[in-house]
Amino acid sequence: MTRRKAAPISPGSTRTSVVPWVLLALVIVLVVTVRVRLSDVPLERDEGEYAYAGQLILNGVAPYTLAYNMKFPGTYYAYAGIMAVFGETARGIHLGLLLVHLATAVLVFLLGRRWLDPLTGAMAAALFAALALDRWTMGIFAHATHFVLLPALGGFVVLSAATGAPGRWRCVGAGVLFGLAVLMKQPAATYGLLAVLFVAWRCSQGHVAGGEMWRRIAALAAGGTAPLLVIVLVLWAQGVLGRFWFWTFDYASQYATTVPLNEAVLWFQITWEQITKATGSMWLLAAAGAVAFWAGRWSGEAKVFLGMLALASAAAILPGLNFRQHYFILFLPVVALLGAVASTAVGRIAARVVPAAAPIASLAVTAGAIATYVSGESDYLFRMAPQAISRSIYQANPFVEAPEIARYLGENTTPNDRIAVFGSEPEIYFHADRMSATGYIYTYPLMEPQAYAARMQDEMISEVERAEPKYLVRVLIDASWATRPTSHRRIFDWLDRYAERCYEVTGVVDIGERSTTIRWDEDVVGYRPQNSTLVVIYRRVTGPCSAVLP
Repeated sequence: MTRRKAAPISPGSTRTSVVPWVLLALVIVLVVTVRVRLSDVPLERDEGEYAYAGQLILNGVAPYTLAYNMKFPGTYYAYAGIMAVFGETARGIHLGLLLVHLATAVLVFLLGRRWLDPLTGAMAAALFAALALDRWTMGIFAHATHFVLLPALGGFVVLSAATGAPGRWRCVGAGVLFGLAVLMKQPAATYGLLAVLFVAWRCSQGHVAGGEMWRRIAALAAGGTAPLLVIVLVLWAQGVLGRFWFWTFDYASQYATTVPLNEAVLWFQITWEQITKATGSMWLLAAAGAVAFWAGRWSGEAKVFLGMLALASAAAILPGLNFRQHYFILFLPVVALLGAVASTAVGRIAARVVPAAAPIASLAVTAGAIATYVSGESDYLFRMAPQAISRSIYQANPFVEAPEIARYLGENTTPNDRIAVFGSEPEIYFHADRMSATGYIYTYPLMEPQAYAARMQDEMISEVERAEPKYLVRVLIDASWATRPTSHRRIFDWLDRYAERCYEVTGVVDIGERSTTIRWDEDVVGYRPQNSTLVVIYRRVTGPCSAVLP
């Protein structure tokens, strides 16, 4: 007796089963439960940057006025929108991220349904939802990479919805979404480049004439540039276009060359160990899926599309060779789709024996990978306090202590008072709801081996002296400065003299491995710190205070 082979499942298949949908529903419940439970997790410094910039926008202050950074301002506006709805708190920001997380999972499903099949798409959405929750990829925090994925995948969904080559207006709409992704973070431009290749490929498949193909590509490019043009006009009207250009082009080009190749390789190895620490089962499943995908009975169109998406996602991680953990969030949709392909491949093998077993077998593989993650991270997912989670990832960085520091500053200043944080802790400005005395909310650029470092130090010194902030916050933590042997040290010499002449110590935050000691005002007198990781708060003394250094 000849065994009948299972028919291949083509893209757009209408085969259905309730089983993968049950799995997806359970994972969504998990995501909602965990994110709501952990919505009070302390903001880390990238979140602090976006939150502070968004807060300034809500207060009518233009980007790049009191918050300098090399990123385009899309994530600032996204944060402003979230906080306008959910409130200017860590909880509000993380509840907004929950919606972004779920919406992105829906887009992963739509892409999986279009290019693979509905069941595989459902499993891919479940895998992505679990992957994007991982603390070691920093998925629990509202990084810009989350906000890149939503419009970028949305653009591909718009282009993919056409049965043939996408028309001009569809290209315009998709282009706008890709442009929004770039506004969130410049490396997202790789998705736009992929989109150009995608449109050209679909036009060639659909026998669209060359002239019409170029018109559709032009429509895509027009849509893609529209968001950036709007932002340029807005920033020009606000009088900050020059500073925007300096930070996002001039300085950004310097930043992109600060990491030598040997350091990049080491950084990648360290980061890889971190991002696969808890989700290794899903990454292994994706590796198996890659083999099954290219060797299996999937359509050539699906292979081209997913190959393009993988290439664009990997390329978006590369600029600057700074392989930070949250950068790999951009690759998670590919991991999820390939992992789902592996599960489907197992189901197809099972169907050769028992046709009805295919959905159950596929589900078992996907559920097993997710269950392995949930079991290994059950403490994080269901029991750890938000503050403990922050400490487990960021060790002695002052993110847990920032709200208390900010509370003291807020209670002892008026909305018109300025404060200055010496260190890369913009979350303090946000929690205090006080404006900075300088636009240098990060001090990393001042320490980097780049052409503008010395000039930036002088500019920060000048801005602080002119503003005469009521309080200084000095962060004595290596991770907040990233000082190198070749770093200019002028700002440290100036700060020592400036604080001694014009300020008095009014607070000490002494961060230890197991506990933190905080002393304010009279309790600071005679206190001897027990650790080398400190945050020292200074209050300006009354009377005149002249500039310290020329």
